[in-house]
Amino acid sequence: MGKLLLTSGQVQVIVSSAFVAGITFFLFLAGYTIQQHSIANLQSQLKPRIPIAPLSDSAQQPLPGPQHPSRLFNAEQNAIIADHTDSQQEAPVVKWQKLAHVQLVTNHHDVCNAIMLFGDLARLKSPARRILLFPQAWAMEKQAAKHDMIDPYMDSTRRLLRRAARRYNVELRPISSSAGQEGDAFSIASLWGLTDLERVMLLQTPGLINDAEVLDKVLAYTESAPMTLLQEDTSSNLEASDLILATPARETHRLLTLSSSNISTTSSLLHPSYLPPTSLLTSIGSLHSAIHPNKTSFLDTPYILFRDSKLPGPEWEVEYKRVVEARPRDKDADWLWTKMYGEFAGRRYEICGLGLEMWREE
Repeated sequence: MGKLLLTSGQVQVIVSSAFVAGITFFLFLAGYTIQQHSIANLQSQLKPRIPIAPLSDSAQQPLPGPQHPSRLFNAEQNAIIADHTDSQQEAPVVKWQKLAHVQLVTNHHDVCNAIMLFGDLARLKSPARRILLFPQAWAMEKQAAKHDMIDPYMDSTRRLLRRAARRYNVELRPISSSAGQEGDAFSIASLWGLTDLERVMLLQTPGLINDAEVLDKVLAYTESAPMTLLQEDTSSNLEASDLILATPARETHRLLTLSSSNISTTSSLLHPSYLPPTSLLTSIGSLHSAIHPNKTSFLDTPYILFRDSKLPGPEWEVEYKRVVEARPRDKDADWLWTKMYGEFAGRRYEICGLGLEMWREE
């Protein structure tokens, strides 16, 4: 059998080809690894943040580590103990498609504030649905007559509604005015008309959400009741209706609609329960009476409500002299106050594409 002899040129070609093939393979492997890592990071970024169910105070928690059958019990008794241990470790199953953060807007001015809240929820990856209730007339296209007054804010409102639906996955639901009411008067009873949901939360605006996970935990895991309000806290300048949890029901909605109810009459009819005082919400107006406030604690509050008796609202631009007079006297409180107003203005422009509006005294 003859031997195959290769010339030096052929050997050089084979070595070069093998080298190129090896480099190509390693480049492909490195690219594939980077691609899979990027996809995994992207999926983790897009995945909703599911809050952890709180542990029951009354339930005895199992000891850490592996659980082994005991020789002191028979097989049936060991099976009962194992089932009990597993039930203690199981978290309650939450149907997030049955829970929603809801905003009810009745005028053009409040639309951006509501969408800013939904923008924060989307940014913080809340798993609950987002629903915006608005007057049905806004969704109706009608031909203007010759002498009809054209609403100058309608185009801007519709643009914002489309942006909310497209960018923040907000469900737009037009509603009609309640029975016995005139004009654009809409009742809070609309919350109980969302019967395709099990529970909804409404937060008063304007405000900024810093931690949606805490709010989602309240929405999903607090004890169910027809109506739950926030316990008033004078030190934080909070009112009961700043946070409303509602359990929708047809009969409740019918009852509230017939009564043309506002928040006070709704409370008298439903006898609400109250959330215990917590650090869920705070009002920026509380900084006026604060002395050396804890900056970290304030900025970590899940929801900061812009209720300030010295200014008309964070969406309004007022004369500089009035701003100076409204600033808190305490240095640390003034720093927080100025920072939060500036952050609100920045997010308003980022989410709604709107600057501050000029305030005119009536």
